[in-house]
Amino acid sequence: MKLLEIYLKEVLINEVWSEIEESLQIDEAITGKLSSLLKQADKLIFEPFGITKDDYKKYLVSGSGRLHLYPAIRKAFELTEPGDLDLVIPGEQEWANLKKYLQKNDTWEKHKSNYEKGIYRPTGEIEAFKAWDPPGISVASTDQILANSSVVDGYSFMSFKDIVDYKMKLSRPKEEAITKLLLKYRNESSSEAKEKIIDGILKLVGKEDTEGNEQAVKDLFATD
Repeated sequence: MKLLEIYLKEVLINEVWSEIEESLQIDEAITGKLSSLLKQADKLIFEPFGITKDDYKKYLVSGSGRLHLYPAIRKAFELTEPGDLDLVIPGEQEWANLKKYLQKNDTWEKHKSNYEKGIYRPTGEIEAFKAWDPPGISVASTDQILANSSVVDGYSFMSFKDIVDYKMKLSRPKEEAITKLLLKYRNESSSEAKEKIIDGILKLVGKEDTEGNEQAVKDLFATD
């Protein structure tokens, strides 16, 4: 990829997505299955690692957990309830605390193999990782992603920008289509038109398949 294209995508992610996030309503209170999973994490994750949910810069809820907090995103992505809960806890001391906890409770051998890989999975729906390192994708460092995190209803979540950065790198055809819409959004002055573009962007980001994205952009927004 050309350096200009790389720069352009970074500008769009940093500037345009930040503006889009500001335009989206976010739930002030976490409800449903996500709330239930977080409450379970109090006992299953935070206690073994020797932290609390208020230790905001020692952990974050990673992946798509935050996306369930935006009504517009839930609608565009056709999200129902989260299937599981992923957290990132990078601190060496915290993982040492976990090891002591497992040894004390005679469950060390059960979790040893995953522990050595930087993974702790107390249930099939909740797991913790030592690093945010999606396979085959270059993302910001775990320390930077942790620094970018923000608190919603008492829990630390991965930032909207870092989620978008990750998702845009999952599929090249989709990324190119979304980039065109981001450019159109940045150059648009009409609030009504911007809302329409946001809806289209969210639908594209939320699509599992990548076929037809280019034509969809042309049909919906007449981009060149």
